[in-house]
Amino acid sequence: MRGPSWYPIFLALISASNQTRERRVGSTESLGVGIIGLGVVGGGIMDILNDRRDYFKSVRGIDLTVQKIAIRDVSKPRSAGVSSDLLTQNTRDVIDHPDVQIVIEVMGGLDPAREYVLAALESGKDVVTANKALLAEHGDELFEAASTHNAGLAFEASVCGGIPIVRSITQGLPANHVTSLFGILNGTTNYILTKMTDEGGNYADILKQAQDLGYAEADPTMDVDGTDAVQKLSILCRLAFGHAIPYRKMLCEGIEQVSPIDIAFARDLGYTIKLLGIAKPQPGGLEARVHPALVPTDTLLANIKNEFNAIEIVGNAAGPQVYTGKGAGASPTASAVVSDLLYQAELRIAGRQRINRQLVDVEAAEPLATEDIETSYYCRFTVQDTPGVLAHIANIFATHNISIARVIQEDRSETEGGSVPLIMTTHDAREKSMSAAREEIDALDVVTEASQIIRIERLND
Repeated sequence: MRGPSWYPIFLALISASNQTRERRVGSTESLGVGIIGLGVVGGGIMDILNDRRDYFKSVRGIDLTVQKIAIRDVSKPRSAGVSSDLLTQNTRDVIDHPDVQIVIEVMGGLDPAREYVLAALESGKDVVTANKALLAEHGDELFEAASTHNAGLAFEASVCGGIPIVRSITQGLPANHVTSLFGILNGTTNYILTKMTDEGGNYADILKQAQDLGYAEADPTMDVDGTDAVQKLSILCRLAFGHAIPYRKMLCEGIEQVSPIDIAFARDLGYTIKLLGIAKPQPGGLEARVHPALVPTDTLLANIKNEFNAIEIVGNAAGPQVYTGKGAGASPTASAVVSDLLYQAELRIAGRQRINRQLVDVEAAEPLATEDIETSYYCRFTVQDTPGVLAHIANIFATHNISIARVIQEDRSETEGGSVPLIMTTHDAREKSMSAAREEIDALDVVTEASQIIRIERLND
């Protein structure tokens, strides 16, 4: 009995596929790698490549060979795993090397990193970077260049170090509309807040301890003022929501003003203070902000400690997803870079598109206006210990449609008319209303210090 007319063609295709598979079994494809920067992360990358090279060849079928490394000073002593023949002070030796197909950028900073990454992409070479500041500042330009020149641009290490959050969103959740994202995105600030919470002590002393242990930079400004976290949040907004939002237009506050007294009162109220990155779609736009927040102590994010990061994403189909791990450091960052390197190598060998269109086809957007944010608040007022103060503040809140949820009044001051803390939490209120009420309250004669206002986030409970 004869089969259908297409049957011989089908058999031929199966045969060809089997022959191709037989040719590939045991074969190895070679790719050249260039590295720009050989600091602690670059050194970590070399350690992993040297340690895992045989595995990549035998199991993944890819031989990754470092052809050239651009550094500032070739005379500086290097580890035994780095041959001096690979080193150059001319970055173009990496970008223009004929045997380099993938360039790793781990020099950091904006310039000349932007120039080098663009040059590599325009040459059709894939780029792997850990540079969050570069992507937050010039992401539109770089992703467009990658698309135009059919090059890859991978950046797993730029957001939360060793947590594979980029690929989790782009490959694990494409069937979902993301409805919210909450994250502890900076390890330095989480370490400081953890120690302040668990061991006591003030911000300045614990920051110094973090610097001594290598968890904080000599100049920690971008960590503690929230800049590092908000740059990461802008990248996550591009991935999760398809919105290119300038990070400078997002609400961003750091942890410098968080005091031990606020941490203690937060604990009494059932909360822990964390520096949170928050993004969620609202009718008026994408709400995107970074600031300290009180989170319920029984939630997972409240219990992420020390230098660890965590991201909670909710998809309409998948539901809540939580990712946690070390967010910084040479080894986690190097691990993420090499993971990207291997993935880009596999795409190149397979002849597949190496830039995700999801990263290019995004909508330029403004974040939801800060005044339109709606949440609940923790308020600490330092007031004179005199009758009628609570009623006066409550009346101001009522004028601005702010409903009080809880009140904590400390024992009376030891001195007549002395100052005492007055703690209030509110139900949900608009940021605009809280700002106006705060201004009025701080102007009262009975208020002796500027008020402390910290937002409360109940996450997805």
